[in-house]
Amino acid sequence: MNAYKIGIGLIVLGISGTLLSVLVDLLPTAKAGVQAAQIAGIEIGVVISLVGFWIALTKTPEKIQARKKIADFFRRLLNAPLLTWLLLSFFTIYLLFFIAPVFLNDIHRIRYFTTYLPDRFPIGNDMIDFVNLIKNWFTNGQSPYHIQFYPPLSYILYAPALLISDYATLFVIFTSITLVSYFALTFLIPVAVFRMEKAAIVLIFFLTGLISYGLQFELERGQYNVLTFLLCILSIYIFHYRPAHRIFAYFLFSLAIQLKLYPAIFILMLVDDWRNWKRIALRFIGIGFFNFILLFAMGYKAFIEFTSSALTQLATPGWLWTGNHSIKSFVKGLESGQLGLTNAATLTLIQQNSERLSTLFLLIIAVCLFLSVWISYLRREGGVDYYLLLSCTLVALTVPISNDYTLSILAAPMALFFASLPEIKDSRNKVVSILLIIGISLSYALILTPFKYRPAYLGNAFPSLLVILIFATGMNFIRHFSTKRSMESAVQTQ
Repeated sequence: MNAYKIGIGLIVLGISGTLLSVLVDLLPTAKAGVQAAQIAGIEIGVVISLVGFWIALTKTPEKIQARKKIADFFRRLLNAPLLTWLLLSFFTIYLLFFIAPVFLNDIHRIRYFTTYLPDRFPIGNDMIDFVNLIKNWFTNGQSPYHIQFYPPLSYILYAPALLISDYATLFVIFTSITLVSYFALTFLIPVAVFRMEKAAIVLIFFLTGLISYGLQFELERGQYNVLTFLLCILSIYIFHYRPAHRIFAYFLFSLAIQLKLYPAIFILMLVDDWRNWKRIALRFIGIGFFNFILLFAMGYKAFIEFTSSALTQLATPGWLWTGNHSIKSFVKGLESGQLGLTNAATLTLIQQNSERLSTLFLLIIAVCLFLSVWISYLRREGGVDYYLLLSCTLVALTVPISNDYTLSILAAPMALFFASLPEIKDSRNKVVSILLIIGISLSYALILTPFKYRPAYLGNAFPSLLVILIFATGMNFIRHFSTKRSMESAVQTQ
């Protein structure tokens, strides 16, 4: 059947529907006056007629083969650009977790996002506590390690904050530093690496991250994770692309570790040849020894107190709540029923096996990290491995204590990861790749929204982070072995 005949058929169908809606008043049981259902039927009939008229005017003589059209549609769908799946995922989460809770809620009035952060008065609580600890240490000799366990050098580096007596001014400075760091980390560095070829992908992660729950939480608390991660990423960039200045890379990397401990996992990124084990060992030992010496920046006593505090936190981590996306906190939420599990038998089973469950999650994360390192070893390529970078970031976010404001550092590795994805030419892997991309995008977009507006079972960000890690590892395998097959095929054809 050609387009003209289909068009004529739709015109007839539309006119028939319109006439039926008009003549329904002649039925014995019809209500007096024009009804809403009649008007709806007339409008639908007119629309169908207009569509049929449009199709009929195309005057296409060829027959329309439904099977071929469907096959062509799915072929175009599989060849859609990466941007399509990213936008589809972000828009889906936007509808479900912004439009729905704000406008389509059960209170039948607009619900503003004013209480989704566990905010404290005055704003910048962590900044205030941090500066007060520095002040008490420097002026009264009171150790900060009865509360926090940051490395001693972090208190020294932030000591100049004591020169600013006005709290409001200090908070403005902290906020400005975080925003400038975020801009450099999530926009300038990815654009510098990929130029403008991947600008659209970079902008998606930059803009969505800019208004995300994680960054807003970072700003509200007066935290400095974004600055710390910027130093870490700069050290990795200098190491790989400015080898003559690697001494600066080691310095920036050590500085990041001394501000927050979790950047230590990114030492795996300071490798340019995985086969040169002697050089890798010497580099790692050197960086480790240098950072160990820095722990004595405030003296031997401060080192002992810091070590004791850090070990205590690792053994019995505090802050086990929905906004802490570490393994320990997630498992604690499971066994306490905070994540929507109401079945008594299930809760009992989880409570009896909580340690095993924590170990299982840790093992999954360790295996994914190992596989990322292994594939990086097999690739034998220079430069930054953005798959491994994303894996290290997810390990840093899930293994230690990690409140939701640390989610602010995830936008940059995600942007670099997606910008580095090669085109999958192997048709066997395209469907799987698209599904993995959608899964990663949905999981990431989900944690951009406040946990108070997500279902209880998705409140903690740990499952989303774990899905991203597992799916990204799957993408890593596809990328590596697909590229390997392509190279082997090219060699055979020569």
